[in-house]
Amino acid sequence: MSSEKLEARPNRLELLKLKRRKALAEGIADILQKDLEALISTLIEYRRRENLLRSQLYEKIHEAYSLFIESEMIMGVMKTKEILLSAPPISFDIKVNTTPGVLGSQFPIFNLALKEKNSLKLEPRFSLLETPIQLEKVVSKVNDAINLIVKIAELTAGIRILLEMISLKRRQINRLRFKVIPQLDSTIRYIELMLDEIERQDAIRVRVLQRKRKELAEKL
Repeated sequence: MSSEKLEARPNRLELLKLKRRKALAEGIADILQKDLEALISTLIEYRRRENLLRSQLYEKIHEAYSLFIESEMIMGVMKTKEILLSAPPISFDIKVNTTPGVLGSQFPIFNLALKEKNSLKLEPRFSLLETPIQLEKVVSKVNDAINLIVKIAELTAGIRILLEMISLKRRQINRLRFKVIPQLDSTIRYIELMLDEIERQDAIRVRVLQRKRKELAEKL
């Protein structure tokens, strides 16, 4: 299928300009392709890290659940529930910062920020004299799981940015390779054909003039 040609005058100066534009468009397309490959490589790395963190998250949740079952077996369901309801609540927030990433884009960084002065990691949540150690270990595993969730959310946000950038680069590359460059090619071929035709017509005119001059010279 032939591409639409651009509006251009059929002369050699215009032909030279179009060839320069085509070379520039091809160079830009090559640069965009390299950028796209870098983005895809980064996306693959992000997905690999995300899958690794998800595996660690499932492991922490499984360990916490197993320890919680052990705690219920030791203290009983009602006693465990009573202790959990009497524990002071902990509120936390997510602090969002940014860091330069691939191709100079800003990628988010999520950090878990506890609003309480005392961190879960510094002080036990329950009295070790009244509760089994398994329950405190549950808290530790859950705390680790929450931190993993935050990091997974961070990677997910980065993946979303990468997908948007990849989509944009692909649209730019497709526009250059399937619209702009074919239009330039079509216009260049058209001008070259027109110039060839003009040269043939000029050659014919020259031969006709030469023949007429020769005939005129012979009559004289």
